[in-house]
Amino acid sequence: MFNSWLPESKDHLPLTWWKTHPVYLAAVIALVGAASMIITAVLGYDLMGHFVFTYDNAFRQFHLWTPLTYIFVNPPSLWTLVGCLLLWNFGEAVERHLGRRAFVRLLLLLLLVSPLFITLFSLLGSRGLACMGITQLEFGVFIAFATLYPNAKLNVIILAVEAWVLAAVFVGINALACIGGRDWSSLLLLAANVGTAYAFIRFETGALKLPSLPKRSPPQTRKPAKKSSTPTVDDILDKISHQGMHSLTAEERHILDQASDQMKRRAG
Repeated sequence: MFNSWLPESKDHLPLTWWKTHPVYLAAVIALVGAASMIITAVLGYDLMGHFVFTYDNAFRQFHLWTPLTYIFVNPPSLWTLVGCLLLWNFGEAVERHLGRRAFVRLLLLLLLVSPLFITLFSLLGSRGLACMGITQLEFGVFIAFATLYPNAKLNVIILAVEAWVLAAVFVGINALACIGGRDWSSLLLLAANVGTAYAFIRFETGALKLPSLPKRSPPQTRKPAKKSSTPTVDDILDKISHQGMHSLTAEERHILDQASDQMKRRAG
């Protein structure tokens, strides 16, 4: 199914074209994220609350779709719209570099990492955690871009800042906010999202490899020395005594003649 939806032959091609501009998957997701603000406002927060992921929603009320649908719950916000524009820009750069198949794997990992950690925290006794909105996905894609192009110059107001510096500033500010509020669960979620994006890019570019168990080599068995295929004079004489002179091959006759000539030279 994955190969039929995302054929490898079209991995680095755009999904479609709009006039003369290529349209990639990152642009489609950004547009869907922007449209979700309108949907959230029209349907209302009570109804959209059924799409928010919490441990109780997913596993006690059996809203099993919430690990995938929480990103569509986006109350109208200017920052969400800005994040969608950044997702379009940075996500397209990542998609064009890695290919669409790898980009989809990155999105799926970023989508599922928060529900997985919230489920783990809930099982350990930390309840009340929830995830909603596309912001974490947008932030993870930006971290992936900064990992892939750390020295890329980004214009921030009147300054040109390298991507890795801006990413470090964003991560640092969010981490300090979590520490100030003693919100350790959110701090761990931040670390999980950043670590997932960073590790994925490092793995896809070959800088990081999964550990593998060493292969056990089979025990070495000592092979017996091969017997020479060339018969000796003793072998030939033994063959003559049992089978007669007519049983010798041309090679055996030649060996026997050579041995006879050597004996004559020694006698002379």
